[in-house]
Amino acid sequence: MPAHCPPTAWSSGLPPGMPMPDPEAVQTMATVTRDPSPEALQNHLGFARRSYLSRMVGLALGFVMTAAVFIQNATPAWMWIGPALHCFVGPHVAWWLARRATNPREAERRNLLADHFLGGVWMALMQLNLLPSVLAVSLLSMDTMAGGGVSLVVRGLVLQALGIALGVVLFGLHIQLDAARWTVLACLPLLVCQPILISHIARKAIHRLKQQSLALEHQSQHDGLSGLYNRSHWEQLVRAEFARFRRQGQPAVLVMADLDHFKRINDLHGHAAGDQAICRFAAALNRVLRETDVCGRYGGEEFGVLLPMTSADAARDVLDRLRRDLHAQQLLDGALVTASFGVAELTADVPNVEAWLRLADQMLYRAKHRGRDCVVVLGEEGGATQPGALVPTFARSSYSTPALLTDPLRVSQLLTGLDISEAPFALFDPSDRLATANPAFLKLFAVPPDALNFRDIIRNSYLHQVGPRIATDDIEAWLRAADGKRRSQPQRNFLVDMVDGRWFHLFETSYSDGWLMLLLFETHPPAANVQPVAATVLG
Repeated sequence: MPAHCPPTAWSSGLPPGMPMPDPEAVQTMATVTRDPSPEALQNHLGFARRSYLSRMVGLALGFVMTAAVFIQNATPAWMWIGPALHCFVGPHVAWWLARRATNPREAERRNLLADHFLGGVWMALMQLNLLPSVLAVSLLSMDTMAGGGVSLVVRGLVLQALGIALGVVLFGLHIQLDAARWTVLACLPLLVCQPILISHIARKAIHRLKQQSLALEHQSQHDGLSGLYNRSHWEQLVRAEFARFRRQGQPAVLVMADLDHFKRINDLHGHAAGDQAICRFAAALNRVLRETDVCGRYGGEEFGVLLPMTSADAARDVLDRLRRDLHAQQLLDGALVTASFGVAELTADVPNVEAWLRLADQMLYRAKHRGRDCVVVLGEEGGATQPGALVPTFARSSYSTPALLTDPLRVSQLLTGLDISEAPFALFDPSDRLATANPAFLKLFAVPPDALNFRDIIRNSYLHQVGPRIATDDIEAWLRAADGKRRSQPQRNFLVDMVDGRWFHLFETSYSDGWLMLLLFETHPPAANVQPVAATVLG
């Protein structure tokens, strides 16, 4: 190919500097594009095969009708040859052509058009006998309509008219409106049998399409490896359960599960072993859970479970049974594969499905942080079963709602031992909604009255250049990164650079009911050789 654009490229509509494509390559690409896939080829062959049966029966019965007219008109024997070849040899030739064609469906449509044309010639040879001619037009059109729709029928009728014209030129114009009794009787088998055959073929095609539709629906809703619901369909079911809770107040629990050390499984045992672990874990879910519970593969080695009509206590019992099952029936031969679980019961304080998923996901991250192979339930003070321990831990009252978090006694319990009389602090619930904050925090972060959650506070700081200095061009990406770090590191402390030039030592800790942000004391800027943390404040 040339390195620069020849003058003829302008006439081809290509922009300057773009080389002309190789004609042979273009032709090859066009051929590849036109060629059907193996699956489509099988479907096209199936269509041609069904038409083969219909054509054999229809043309054989059509010859009976044509022979009756020929006998009535005393047609010479040599004129029988063409219709006989068409009716008894034509179906096999058409099937042979369709099998050899690159696109059997298009070849079969050409065969249908050929039937129309030859049918027109034989109609002229039958002297346009009214009843046989009407039957030929209607039944051929019925076949064509099933094979290609209205446009193919119109083309077929045009070709049939041309066939009549050719027949008139060859055999002369003779019109015979009356049909003898035996001609009428000879038309009856075609009149009765052909529509029944076409209806039978159409019924089988509809049944097959229904089965394919069900298979495609199943494929669109289920994960190909585990057989569980895929993420999109599972989330739809979660949304439906959330809406049911809003209408009826029925309890429901959301569980996020993750296979522990899954990357190590792939690295040590291979990806086939990882796939086997996923399949066996899905089987364990189906074995332990109820039929009404909804399981889905959320992505990779992470799974989601919806437990309708279930409390958090009951969910913990179920998940501990599942953990026992994983220990008893190992996912990999000779290697124990465990799982961690985060549990969030649906309450009236959860604003939407996204917040519900986020709560369960946060509990899962805490289960990972606390040693894996455990269950963390939102609202439990203990927060988790001991890793590896297979005994249930009873749930206690949840303090995850803003109303309870603003209880002075509860706040005092959470902040025992911390001298924060003047230190800015704020409490957030597990969905990052602001539960309470002291005046020092509200002033330092310039929290607007309409700020409902952590994201609102940070967006306001970024927009108005108040509070912490946020050195980023994408505040949403910054917020996502901060959320990921908080979930993976429940206890952190670092320096924060404020817009007004002050520096604070910030302490951040997560617990089962939310998380606390505390600016312990004002400090001096870090040394010159210490990398500033302004761009990663709170993240």
